[in-house]
Amino acid sequence: MSQPRRMSVARFNAASRSEEVADTPPVIPETMAPSQQVSRVFTFQSYFSDTLLQNALLAQRRNDPIVNATGNLTLKEEQIPGYSIGLHPSSQTPVALQFKVGGKFSSAAPLILKPGQVVRPMGLPRDVQTSGFSGFAWGIPFGWLGGGLATIVVNPSSDADVAWPGNPEVIFHRQRMKILAPADLPAAASYNWPTRFPWTQAFGGTIAAPISQAGTAQIAIEPTRVLMRLRMATVGAASRMRIVLQGTNDFDLDSAGATVLTACGYIDVTWGVVAGSGGAGNLATQYPIAEPTTIWPRLSADDGGVQLVDMTGGTLANQYVDVVRYGRL
Repeated sequence: MSQPRRMSVARFNAASRSEEVADTPPVIPETMAPSQQVSRVFTFQSYFSDTLLQNALLAQRRNDPIVNATGNLTLKEEQIPGYSIGLHPSSQTPVALQFKVGGKFSSAAPLILKPGQVVRPMGLPRDVQTSGFSGFAWGIPFGWLGGGLATIVVNPSSDADVAWPGNPEVIFHRQRMKILAPADLPAAASYNWPTRFPWTQAFGGTIAAPISQAGTAQIAIEPTRVLMRLRMATVGAASRMRIVLQGTNDFDLDSAGATVLTACGYIDVTWGVVAGSGGAGNLATQYPIAEPTTIWPRLSADDGGVQLVDMTGGTLANQYVDVVRYGRL
């Protein structure tokens, strides 16, 4: 009588291992999967306030590299595996990304992506066919004062690629500024004109009880232009406003990099005659918007600031100007 065939121990163990591998989901992404796109609109981190002025910043906890403060939850975790990830060039804000491998974060510090940038966080090690991340967390990087739409594209394999030309102009700072009479000028301007983020002089909360949101700079913006909205419905005659700049990075850093506050530069701009249209409802409140054709937008003052001054003898004193700043990363 023939004996039944016996599988050798080695062959049995090998078969068992192959079954275990087949039943275990891989950590690396499925290379035949299509790219995926995720879009979010983030709240602007700076806003307009008559009382808070330059302190009108949404709360950001200093120990969160991706903003996740109460009432300002921008961090979101995605269970999307991939090999590379890119921030679409039409995006209006940079984002911070923290990658996961095998369900755990690969590093304590996130990467910051500008619109149009693509990153391959693990690369493709030698003699390895596939490599990638199992998921990621993303949101507004700590210290950023802009916001808007962000669209990310996750590519599943090393063969997936993108070609994204362009360097979009984004809003990076908004604030309301008060126009003072010359006699009311303080000894030093408010800290309110940064171009590096996190900003060393960032304070939220009230003017009387500010809360520090400062940090070490990781993002530098190339400022391009400024839009101003004068919050006056009527102006009877052309009125001159002085923009005083103190402690600028451009003119006022000494040989040791310290900020010199004793010499200020200024630029004068003129608001034309403003008359109401006679409309009704919300459309009756109409404020003029202007873009100053001066060098003002190009200047920065991370440890200095800007003060607006009425040069007409009272026409503009104690009024407010909404300022929106644009730049490129």
